[in-house]
Amino acid sequence: MQDVCTDAEMVALIKEAQRGVPAAYDRLYNLYADKIFRYLYTRTSQRECAEDLTADVFVRLIQVLPRFRVNAERPVASFSAWLYRIAGNLLTDYYRRQRHRQHADILEHAHLPGNGPTPDQQVAAAEEESLILQALAKLGEEQQAVVLYRFGEQYSAQQVADLMGKTAGAVKALQHRALTNLRRILSPGAEE
Repeated sequence: MQDVCTDAEMVALIKEAQRGVPAAYDRLYNLYADKIFRYLYTRTSQRECAEDLTADVFVRLIQVLPRFRVNAERPVASFSAWLYRIAGNLLTDYYRRQRHRQHADILEHAHLPGNGPTPDQQVAAAEEESLILQALAKLGEEQQAVVLYRFGEQYSAQQVADLMGKTAGAVKALQHRALTNLRRILSPGAEE
């Protein structure tokens, strides 16, 4: 099960990290590295790129954490939102540098377990994942974020609202529009 942190623990952890305690940075990394990696991998479709960007997020964390101010009302949510914002900014910077880059074939990066699906099933799953990622890329930034948070990270509507600075109702509306748009994009005969 994933490690979790209460608001009080987060405040103490951030203060320790700001004082330069290595164990505090390790705990922050353990709490968020997998989530940040999944977020970046979902947006890039490239394992190596997502790994590099994840490492960059934590390098940036070390550089800028001393200036971070904890929101006393929602320490975990504010820190999470801040860290995802760093990841999003690094991703934007990456795409600016790679403006004309073509998406790599997702099959080159698929690392599926050997005792699982057959090669045909693996190819079909990779093609389906590729179609979903392409469709997701056609959504606006906020709709993409809601889908990734709700279904990739399995956050509640309220957690997503806290991360995005919106109400839970606004998140639900964004989610509904995003899923409607994905359905339209993925349906046979959809306009390109």
